[in-house]
Amino acid sequence: MSRLPLRFSRYRLHIASLGFALRELRKPDIGVWAMFATLVFAITVLILTVSLTHSVRDAMRQSAQQTIGGDISLRLFHRAPSSDEITFLKTLGALSLSAEQRVMVRHENDKPPVLSELKAIDRTYPLYGATSLSPDIPITNALSTQNGIAGAVVDPEFVDETGLSIGDMIRLGRQGFQIRGVSTSEPERKFRLFSLGPRVLVSLEAYRNSNLLAPGKQIYWYARLKIPGSSPTQNRNVIAQIEDRFPDSGWRIVNATDGIPGIERIGDFASAFVSLIGIAVFAIAMTAIHNALHADLLSRQKRFALMRSTGVRPRQLGAAIIWHITLIIVAAIAVSALITTLINQLLLPVMSQQFGFDLTQSYQDGHLILGFIIGFVALVAINPIRSACQTTPARLFRHQSARQASNTGPSANRIQSMLSPHRLLSYGLGISLFALACQLIDLGWFSAVLISILILCLVVFVGFGGLMRWGAGKLASQKIALPSVRLALRNIARPNAPTVTMAASFGLAITCLFAVILFGSLARHHLKSVLPAQTPDLVFFDLPPDQAAAFRAQASAIPAVKSVTQMPFLHGRVTHISGQPIKLADVPRRYHWFVRGDRGISWADVPNADMQNNQVVAGQWWQENSLNAQLASLDADVAKTLGVGINDQLTVNIRGQGHDVTIANLRKIDWTRLGLDFPLVFSPMAPAIDHGVISTLSLLDQNRNSLAAVASTLQAAFPDIPAIHIPDALAKLTGLFDAALRGLVGLTVLATVGAVFVILSGLIALRQSQANDLAMLRALGMRPNQIVKTGALETGMILGASGLVGLCAGSAIAIVAGQAVGAITFAQIIEVIGPIAVITMIGICAIGFGGGWVLQASALRSQPGWRG
Repeated sequence: MSRLPLRFSRYRLHIASLGFALRELRKPDIGVWAMFATLVFAITVLILTVSLTHSVRDAMRQSAQQTIGGDISLRLFHRAPSSDEITFLKTLGALSLSAEQRVMVRHENDKPPVLSELKAIDRTYPLYGATSLSPDIPITNALSTQNGIAGAVVDPEFVDETGLSIGDMIRLGRQGFQIRGVSTSEPERKFRLFSLGPRVLVSLEAYRNSNLLAPGKQIYWYARLKIPGSSPTQNRNVIAQIEDRFPDSGWRIVNATDGIPGIERIGDFASAFVSLIGIAVFAIAMTAIHNALHADLLSRQKRFALMRSTGVRPRQLGAAIIWHITLIIVAAIAVSALITTLINQLLLPVMSQQFGFDLTQSYQDGHLILGFIIGFVALVAINPIRSACQTTPARLFRHQSARQASNTGPSANRIQSMLSPHRLLSYGLGISLFALACQLIDLGWFSAVLISILILCLVVFVGFGGLMRWGAGKLASQKIALPSVRLALRNIARPNAPTVTMAASFGLAITCLFAVILFGSLARHHLKSVLPAQTPDLVFFDLPPDQAAAFRAQASAIPAVKSVTQMPFLHGRVTHISGQPIKLADVPRRYHWFVRGDRGISWADVPNADMQNNQVVAGQWWQENSLNAQLASLDADVAKTLGVGINDQLTVNIRGQGHDVTIANLRKIDWTRLGLDFPLVFSPMAPAIDHGVISTLSLLDQNRNSLAAVASTLQAAFPDIPAIHIPDALAKLTGLFDAALRGLVGLTVLATVGAVFVILSGLIALRQSQANDLAMLRALGMRPNQIVKTGALETGMILGASGLVGLCAGSAIAIVAGQAVGAITFAQIIEVIGPIAVITMIGICAIGFGGGWVLQASALRSQPGWRG
């Protein structure tokens, strides 16, 4: 490319630069291929993690009407809506009533009864979505009463667990039902992450005629509304009308336009975490882009020197390099888009079937992703391009960059350097990328917190890389017997060596990966080894108060039973603090669970053994025989969130009536245990509100045979009392946790793959810059085996040191996070961390030293005359 006369326009300059870039790409070297492969990987991961998670979250919001069963869902506990309430609700729109209760389902064979989730529905169910059955018949026909026998629909899990089929009889309470269908889909169970038993559907009419309805029973009553012309404003107006008409009803009201309670928050945080991983992988990969670009520019320094010698100006050379990079980016984006489309074609149908709603490929964040990609590549490319353009031809012939040359002269003015145009451009790009990353995560101010934490981690590991380079330089000046070690240290300490990028990316990736794996191991250890010893083995709930004494006597008489604990149990909703209504907007989202719905409530004269494990941190427990003292014991964390303390008053709505209680003490409750305790415990009351009694049993021998024998004995005497086998529940919980952990490990493995790209590109750049030096060493008599050993030591030292720091940082993060799951002792930490850390460190060293050996040997074999 010759020097362009001044009369030629900028248009002609770009045409000539584009032509040069196209000629350069006809035979791309290894640096170009490394940059292209890394870009394809990084862009694909970013698009998938951001767009796919946003598609799932948007589809989840759009399906909220099906999930909650209407535009507005109103829930009552213990009591059904009154006739006045039903009449008023019908004036607002289409109304559907249903009831849900956990019951024991018995059948005619010899198998024990099955704990199931019973749902009684009316003829208008469902208001949104559809329930499909096998065989394909209307659900109203399946549940109708035929020949005096009511129908029932069960889910596939019930069929698998009981071995029953269509036409068989089951008993709910004292009433018989015939199975007439198997549900293949149910709108309101799409996001049911955890259930204690299979689903059984019956008609609301048949349910009302059964003996399952009794005072104190734990029954959820749902009234769902379909509002004509529903809109966010109209829904809020309808809710205001309901609350004005029935201010003390105790409704738990859910508006579909506000999303799905609980699931909405889980979806937001899951989407934010996955998007953050995608951004972190992209940021890690961008250091690989920097190294690959550095390698590419080094390989073309002689051509740059010839071009500059023939009169090509720095601006023209810069334009040619920019076009060169632009073409690579365009090709990478095109390939990534194709790969992403193919992956989405495979994943979206599977995910749609899994979640129960339609997922479509979304491009609404395409402009943000494109801006983020271009901005980040521009940020990492500024300095290498500027260095290549400003270096004089003489220095280019000597493979000396402008930065290296400046190091030999007097130091420049730091303030002037920091305010130079390219620095200001870098600052502007950094701020823009921060804003774009926050928009990609799309979680308000929390997005900025997550990005700031990611940047802090990167800065810490960049600082560690700089410290490693400084330490290597100091050690290289010491007397070391092995020349290969001394040479490796000097290579690590070189200013142009990719030590910082390799150490930062690999250390951060190992930190993420090890933190997730170790946290998963600690949590799984707690779920499988620690928690079973801290929880009861059997839980019987909904026991009528008049049968509590007989149940205790019979359970205590069984030799295998170690202890029996009983407490009254009902639900209520906290509505006022010192007479002032609680506003949900004033409560942090993580504590919406306490004020948004019904909470478990009990009362006791003295604390039981489980409650005694939770320390009283303020106030005192009431004295014995404090009958009708209207005192309450509250969880300390909840009290802090609500801003209440000792002697403050709470109003709790129970069965549509407000009960005022005074806070007597605050307890620090350990929710990682599954003992018999409640966030809100009252002093004894008489007469007692209609309630059930919950009973927990701990066994002497915790094995399945003993558990089954005890459960069978008590269920024979109390056939209608629902029972939970805690080991089975923990097994389900462990399965859910393992599935989530596999997803997290898969995401963090992507970060590790990104770090591998950084390492490979860094080594390629390193070999490019050291080719002449190694040739000189070979001419001076250094054997190829020594050169290969130097490369292995160099890579092994960088990866080993950064991997060790990553292991320590990941362990610290996992231990802190693990404390949220349960108290972790030092012995447990050593038991879990020890083997994983040793195996991981061995793998890191094998990759570092072995990979360095292989790559250096390959580089030597590619150089003619270096054999022998």
